[in-house]
Amino acid sequence: MKSLRGLPWLALLAVPACFQLREPEPSVAASEWIQPTQIDILLTNFTTAVQNVNVANYERSLSGPDYRFVPDPTSAGSSPALFANWSVPEETTYFSSLRRRTAGGVTNSLTLSDRRDQLYTTDSAEVSALYQLRVTQQDTAFHAGLLQGNIRLVLRRRNNEWRIVAWRDQRTSSGLCWTDLKKYFSSH
Repeated sequence: MKSLRGLPWLALLAVPACFQLREPEPSVAASEWIQPTQIDILLTNFTTAVQNVNVANYERSLSGPDYRFVPDPTSAGSSPALFANWSVPEETTYFSSLRRRTAGGVTNSLTLSDRRDQLYTTDSAEVSALYQLRVTQQDTAFHAGLLQGNIRLVLRRRNNEWRIVAWRDQRTSSGLCWTDLKKYFSSH
């Protein structure tokens, strides 16, 4: 009987041989994120997340259940129901879809210009800017490389961190705008 007593321990020692250890994946999301204690830091985090198609940091820039996106009316025209209750889960869905269609190592370009900040209270502000978003992705059915428009972001600070609580998109040219990107990649 004494010889059987050691048998369970031998079995446990043999178990690790069945599994193969792998190197942990690098924590890119954490290294790119800076605690958004100022509006400029939040906008840098947001811009970097868009450029690197970093879903985790993109989502971290947005504020939970109160967040709302208001699309450009021309772009949303044929799909008003799609944007009726657009919130963080829809943002994550479209951005994850874009991520899947973006080759590794590829970055987008997002430029904000003519920025105007309106501070309402110490914890509430609105940022308005013109944007140029150059998207590099592999879905051949979506032909736009350059998206242009006006972005209006309502920001709130909670626990000393700024987040985007509302986003209004407005087309500024005859080309496509950010709403078109969200519309396409939310359903493809």
